[in-house]
Amino acid sequence: MSNALVKLEFDKEQMAVIETQLFPSGTSKAEQQYCLSVARELCLNPITKEIFFVKRRQKIDDKWVTKVEPMVGRDGFLSIAHRSKQFAGIETTAGIREVPQLEGGQWGFKNQLVTECIVWRKDSPKPFTVQVAYNEYCQRNSEGNPTKFWAEKPETMLKKVAESQALRKAFNIHGVYCPEELGAGFELASGDIVIQAIEEERPGNETDKSHLSVVKPPQAETQATKTPKHQKSSTATTSQSAPINEEVQTSPPSPGQVIDEAALLVIELLDGKHIPYDIAINGLDGIISAKSFNEKELLKSSGFRWSADQKRWIYKFRNEPF
Repeated sequence: MSNALVKLEFDKEQMAVIETQLFPSGTSKAEQQYCLSVARELCLNPITKEIFFVKRRQKIDDKWVTKVEPMVGRDGFLSIAHRSKQFAGIETTAGIREVPQLEGGQWGFKNQLVTECIVWRKDSPKPFTVQVAYNEYCQRNSEGNPTKFWAEKPETMLKKVAESQALRKAFNIHGVYCPEELGAGFELASGDIVIQAIEEERPGNETDKSHLSVVKPPQAETQATKTPKHQKSSTATTSQSAPINEEVQTSPPSPGQVIDEAALLVIELLDGKHIPYDIAINGLDGIISAKSFNEKELLKSSGFRWSADQKRWIYKFRNEPF
């Protein structure tokens, strides 16, 4: 399953972090053991975001169940490739090509964005090649329109799909996928993973596509005070009385403007669920504080942590671009 020579092991402190901070709420012990066995087998560390664990809805015997399964970002597959000592290079290109597409029961050719990834191995005379088309992997919202990143960065998203598939093909990696190819979300440049529960089959209109989670690295909790109420948008009044980090930040974004893509998606989620919230920005550090009694699990799975002092749910972010 893996090219790693030695399986990864976690000490007690690492296990405590993984079990308490890196698994979705409600993960069973059996699911944890399975996910960690895959991480060890692939020698990928969830703490450094080489592998992460995602909720997945499946229909089994006419019943919908939620399972937690491991997923690997493109960089995780690259880590396996480099560790094999056989990785000899990767090249990814994109262009518009005619591809076969079924519409109204009839096959025809249609122009689509297509990416091609070529991976070379030192021990193989021929490279491994994968081509993927935009229409096969583009994630769409409930109105049928491309989601934010698939609309704004289609080439970047599609290249991640092609590269993940080519690396798996070249290095014989089985049973794990990247979030972009399963419609589970996407990986930010910072390494944070924005995900949504994967559903193998969608029962009518039961799917709630506004449920997003942001998988971020472990971080210590800091206290944040309430900020004045603002209009619900991607901007907020900078709070001078509630410093989030005492370190002075340089070159901050425009005052009060949220530009972190994960934070913007969290704001969209809160707006969609009509959850009241406030935003405080100090330099590059930001806090979204929300108040809800009916959406506790949603907030927890989206990266919020309960602050007993504030009596609110707190989400921290670095206000930096994608």
